[in-house]
Amino acid sequence: MGSRAVLAIAGLLASTVASAQSICTECIKIRVRRPGIARGPAADELDTKFNEIRLPDGSYRGFTANGHTYAVDGRDPWSMGGPRTPVLAPGAAGTYNECGQWLNGTELSGGVVYGFIHAERSCNYALNQTHKSMGMATSADFGMSWTPLGQFLTGTDAPTAGMSTGEGDCGIVNGQDGWLYAYCLRLRDWKTIVARARLANPTPGNWYKFLNGVWTSPGLGGDATGLDASESVARWRSQNLVAAFSADRWFGGVKLQLSADKTAFSTVPEPLIPLDDVNWSRPAPTELVAYLSTTNFDDGSNQLDDAFQLAYVYLQPGEAFDKRYLVLREVLVTMTPQPVNPQVGLELGRWYSASNKDRWTTTGPVPGNFSSYAWERSLGFLMTRPASTQNTTKLEECVSQWPGHPDHLLTGDGECSSNGYTRLRTAGWVYTTQQPNTIPLYRCYNATEMHHFASNQADCEGLGQMEWRLGYLLQN
Repeated sequence: MGSRAVLAIAGLLASTVASAQSICTECIKIRVRRPGIARGPAADELDTKFNEIRLPDGSYRGFTANGHTYAVDGRDPWSMGGPRTPVLAPGAAGTYNECGQWLNGTELSGGVVYGFIHAERSCNYALNQTHKSMGMATSADFGMSWTPLGQFLTGTDAPTAGMSTGEGDCGIVNGQDGWLYAYCLRLRDWKTIVARARLANPTPGNWYKFLNGVWTSPGLGGDATGLDASESVARWRSQNLVAAFSADRWFGGVKLQLSADKTAFSTVPEPLIPLDDVNWSRPAPTELVAYLSTTNFDDGSNQLDDAFQLAYVYLQPGEAFDKRYLVLREVLVTMTPQPVNPQVGLELGRWYSASNKDRWTTTGPVPGNFSSYAWERSLGFLMTRPASTQNTTKLEECVSQWPGHPDHLLTGDGECSSNGYTRLRTAGWVYTTQQPNTIPLYRCYNATEMHHFASNQADCEGLGQMEWRLGYLLQN
């Protein structure tokens, strides 16, 4: 390799690193609001990223899939609990989509909806065998019927017995620079790769992958550089950044990464949601958060304002894939002039079920929300990691094991099992001493209905007796 080529590559790498480092990831304040369960439990859907479009009458259409893709209509972007209509089905035997079509994303352009469809063939799921690729289709009726255009992205490998191969599970984002970007999972090394096509003509044959600093590798069969990011992507409009979201076991929760140049990503230091594990072998003692996606409240796209909707597929601890839920929650993000600590606050809320005689204080999803369990109030925000000052303590959630109505308990870490409860999750962290912008949090007990709950008031709002102070949580 000549000296000019070496210098060119070195310059490219330096600019890529500088681009990633120029984002002040410590300067972002994030508040994650209460979760709402919009769909489920279900066994035959919720197997991909949930995505939406806004219809001409102001209502919204969401898409969920598991081999077949279904459309779900709702008045609001969070009203996605209605009946479903099948809109895409597996292809004929021997075709690239013979095992199913999962609509991963949509883009409305010039009155036409482009659909980006995860496809699989040569599948034997009992042996963890399948071959993934991405196809395209267009719709003139906002996703109720589709005209296929064929594959636009394939990997370098071929179907292999007993293995998962190919490239797929793509997240699509409009870079607002004249290009559409597809961030996809490559099975051979579990890396994310990215391809792009001009928005004016994103049809098959016009996609090129990012390889060694240039966008010249063909989308169909070309190689690509592996990226340190997730394929669940969106664009943060006010900052003109690509945002990638993932549930990361090693990071300890839901990770947010940001990129200015669409290839080099830097990570926000604190998780949006703490997770004890990301275990796909179900059932498991931990909850599962998967298939993250985001939508803007105004138009359903993934062009995000500073307030947006985070969606993910959720499994409760101890349950299997026959009980999948769609969870939606609001996220508020603010870029500040200087670093903030703590950055992330996770809303702690309280729900009440008269029939269950149970007050459930939680940061997690509540099956039966707004039906068997009624929303009572917000208590503030927990931290998602220990504060750097070290005067913090970890709280966990658990539920009683004995017969009768449930008793959901919020308590200090490690206290669930020693008191005969089953641990559900890490709730978050509180300060042990009063800090600016914090309010107290008390553990309370209702002796009449025999359940625990949490309150900001030492008199437990007249609903029970205070046992002790758990700590101080963020007020806002």
